[in-house]
Amino acid sequence: MLRAEYSMVEGFDDVAAAEVLGTLSQDPKHADQIMTALVDQLSAPTADSATRIRLVQALVELSGAAGQEVLRELAHDDDRAVALVASALVGVLQQRSAEDQAGKDS
Repeated sequence: MLRAEYSMVEGFDDVAAAEVLGTLSQDPKHADQIMTALVDQLSAPTADSATRIRLVQALVELSGAAGQEVLRELAHDDDRAVALVASALVGVLQQRSAEDQAGKDS
């Protein structure tokens, strides 16, 4: 799991790393640990915009509401680029949720 987190921070194969973290987060034993690690990296003083954006994108892959809540908070981040990406992803997740609900109601 630490290897996937490192990949996210360094930007090496970050899409695959985000998918791995998403899969691992489906296990409640790992979900909190993954969320804590991502939030810690997001708030690290050494995290630049590019790193934080990769971490924001990884939040979309996580199961549960915690990732969405962090995205909502980041939509108001001081770093405008991070805030814009987080805001856009919140919109995508809301739309996906609405479409999923409409599919269940059919």
